[in-house]
Amino acid sequence: MKSMFVSLEGEQGLHQNDTTGPVPVDGWDFYIQSHKGFNYYLIDLNTVKWSSLGNIIRGCEAVENDCWKAQEEFSTYLRKCDVLSYAEKDGRIVAFDAVTILNSGPYCVYNNEETMVLKAFRGRDLAQRLVIMTVEWHLTKIASMKKKKYFIFTSISANPAVVNRYFNKSWLRRLFDSSFAPSPQLIALKEEYCRKYAIEVVDKRYPFCLKNMFPGSNSFDPNDPKYQFSPHVRASMPTDFEHMVRGDAFAFMLMIPMKIVRWVTFILMIKCFGTEYFSNRGVGLFSRRRPLIPSTLEGRIPDLSGKTFSVKTVDQG
Repeated sequence: MKSMFVSLEGEQGLHQNDTTGPVPVDGWDFYIQSHKGFNYYLIDLNTVKWSSLGNIIRGCEAVENDCWKAQEEFSTYLRKCDVLSYAEKDGRIVAFDAVTILNSGPYCVYNNEETMVLKAFRGRDLAQRLVIMTVEWHLTKIASMKKKKYFIFTSISANPAVVNRYFNKSWLRRLFDSSFAPSPQLIALKEEYCRKYAIEVVDKRYPFCLKNMFPGSNSFDPNDPKYQFSPHVRASMPTDFEHMVRGDAFAFMLMIPMKIVRWVTFILMIKCFGTEYFSNRGVGLFSRRRPLIPSTLEGRIPDLSGKTFSVKTVDQG
């Protein structure tokens, strides 16, 4: 996301003193697990020596360029993220998942920034496996997660097909707090997110419609029936929402109690990786346990408790 920039003093010092050479994309340093001929890796971008990532950055950049018109150089974009996971086959990166984490008291806003797969490797559930594996890593390896009560999965997209899929998960909308019927707390978290990263909304009455997020990035035919916002989704957007040229995007947020997230992630890990999940090196249930990683993100968003927000929402009448 082009407008995000977070840099801690400790991170700056670490990056300036990098002398480590680049590691191969199929190296052991960041390896998590293997499944059906693909190897999966994960990097904590807040602690890694950036000089070691040259090959990995170039590999992920090739995937991104195969998927859409990027807003900026991948290395610049990646500096704004907290975690990168990727899938590799035969020494080539074929998919990646980039994530940012925003903490606010008992809430963890988990922004799935980008999940991209080379066109030649689509249809193999690589994106789903990367997303679930990365969530599992956060739940089991980041110390601050133990204190969180709510997990807010976030995905910001200018692609109508993606936003329609989120809406069509009707059971999620009915069970949990989401962008399509948000609580005041969810709107407050979104507003804090926008203030933190200087993001504008298209219309204040529609708080989840974000302005000028991905200008010119969509390359699909806007007249293709597959890429039309459904009438139900359009009802949550202002009339001047423009996703093709200006690059307006919809922020889908889903707030789920952390206990439920842990159980759902456990089940999906078994579904995605089978019995290999129980013994994999990085996040397996019976794998060699590593110490929990202290969070470097806890102070990035102040606690929202006690603050008053005045946010206009769509008139339901």
